[in-house]
Amino acid sequence: MTGFDTIVMVDWSARSAPSPAKRTKDAIFIGMARDGYLAVSYQRTRHAAMRLLTGLLDGERRAGRRALVGFDFPFGYPRGFARAVAGSDNPLDLWAHLARVIEDDNRNRNNRWNVAEALNGLFPGIGPFWGCPAARATEALPARGTLRHGHGLPEKRRIEQQLRRAQPCWKLFTTGSVGSQVLLGLPHLHALRQRYGADLSVSPFQPPDTPIVLAEIYPGLIDAPIKARVRPNEILDAAQVRLVARAFSRLDATHLNAMLREGDAEEGWILGFGHEDALIAGLD
Repeated sequence: MTGFDTIVMVDWSARSAPSPAKRTKDAIFIGMARDGYLAVSYQRTRHAAMRLLTGLLDGERRAGRRALVGFDFPFGYPRGFARAVAGSDNPLDLWAHLARVIEDDNRNRNNRWNVAEALNGLFPGIGPFWGCPAARATEALPARGTLRHGHGLPEKRRIEQQLRRAQPCWKLFTTGSVGSQVLLGLPHLHALRQRYGADLSVSPFQPPDTPIVLAEIYPGLIDAPIKARVRPNEILDAAQVRLVARAFSRLDATHLNAMLREGDAEEGWILGFGHEDALIAGLD
């Protein structure tokens, strides 16, 4: 298969309570592009976002349309983590493990600090996860990354070593952190895999030849061109999913298919890395 009828891009959130009713930053925004039409949705909880997405994807399947769905958090961890936690180098086995241990209710209440602390306990020393409110910090889950030592894992994935402004997935809290989004995102992606079975694949871990393909995105890949196109009074998160959906929808089908096959089959990859010029060309 080549070509997608619908492009969906998701700006995820690790909030522990519903986002305000009025649109605000650091919440969940979902951008969709189809046949030149662009739409952006604001979702207050992760469960609400997944209801919208599954409804959309159910409709796409009934209509015989292909969909690419991007999420703005890492799909894997640095090499060695999946095997230590799930007994396998296959990151999708790690997704299944996280789905078993993460609790995340329909009001965004979750147990991510407890899970991160328990995961740290599987490794020697202290770490690799760090970052939490000061009142929650313990020796096993330190508030500062400098307190970690001897856990034996790389700090960054290969893609983050090349794209240095991307944050490591061990950082769970404070400015720029993405680690909590990963812990609270991968279980929901596992649920999508369970729901759609052989109709869904995950790039770059599986061949992207299915009606639904999931991929990791990073709007910061083309940060300056996106910021230059934010509309007056538009929240940056909303602009990012709108413009990234547009950019991917305008790629040549063969080019996009090749991009989805690039990357690290254990650690994951940011879709579009190395193809920034093509993405920027599709913004207008």
